[in-house]
Amino acid sequence: MPFTFLHPKLLWLAPLVALALYLKLRRGRAAYPYPGLAGLQGLPKARFVSLPAYLLALASLMFLAAAMQPRMEVTGEEVKIEGVDVALALDVSGSMRAEDFKPDRMEAAKARVKEFAANYKGGRMALVAFAGRSFTQCPLTQDGGILEGLIDQLGVGSVELDGTAIGDAILNCVNKFKDEAGSRVIILLTDGENNAGIVEPLTAARVAADKGIRIYTIGMGTAEGAPVPAFGPMGEKFYLREPSGGVIMAKVDEASLRSIAETTGGRYFRAVDEDALGEVYRNIAELEKKEIKIKRPVSYRELFPYPAGAGLLLMVIGGALGAGRYRVL
Repeated sequence: MPFTFLHPKLLWLAPLVALALYLKLRRGRAAYPYPGLAGLQGLPKARFVSLPAYLLALASLMFLAAAMQPRMEVTGEEVKIEGVDVALALDVSGSMRAEDFKPDRMEAAKARVKEFAANYKGGRMALVAFAGRSFTQCPLTQDGGILEGLIDQLGVGSVELDGTAIGDAILNCVNKFKDEAGSRVIILLTDGENNAGIVEPLTAARVAADKGIRIYTIGMGTAEGAPVPAFGPMGEKFYLREPSGGVIMAKVDEASLRSIAETTGGRYFRAVDEDALGEVYRNIAELEKKEIKIKRPVSYRELFPYPAGAGLLLMVIGGALGAGRYRVL
């Protein structure tokens, strides 16, 4: 358990405390003689150094030590657990507004991903959101509560560029795994086909496979698809249409998602309603459990109250003695 200071540079103030003590003693007044020593009246009066000054100087050093914030490391060690590191890739494109799930695909997906994060035990989880490009919402963490809160912040429009960049999302997830140890899995949920981004989905899948990362893909939506609602400047609701006038029906590209999963040794799942989506995540949670090594986040036990308390006690004692009539050696 290493002992450290958060602000060690404050130590340079210690010589100032010593200098202040020296100057105080140098210009100190002559001390009073001890009472009851009448027999020594003929002797020259001795000059005694001030104990209160020493105590106050020591109190200052204690306060300085407290300001340096001493602390002791209590966690951060490497531990072994049974589980899988998981990167969750969540589609936040405009088609996730489709209402074949209640209230829509986006909210249903968020609810099930949060449920998965809350109940998943063992490994770490990361969160990547994607539409026309991808971004990291949360790096690998064991704190499901943090992940749930970050999922709540997502929605259609979280990525300004609309579209479905599946390949970019996969590579982003791959980059979340910094080490080669343990079992690593990507869970990719989307309701559309790849139509944006730089990297083709199968190319990204092969990169994941080369690194030993499995991808489990989830196609979200009914077989016939669903119209995609949109809203005008005054809040009026309408459904997106093709140039020919027909209503756009957002459908899942099952063939592509199945190929992505199979390339990495994973599996493809089809979620047609909220209950099926929840069951998919529960199945994935039980697919793989291997021993992995993780390093717990470093935390500290703060020790500054001890020197602060000692400094306060010394200040009170020194002040009381300094206010008295007598000076003592």
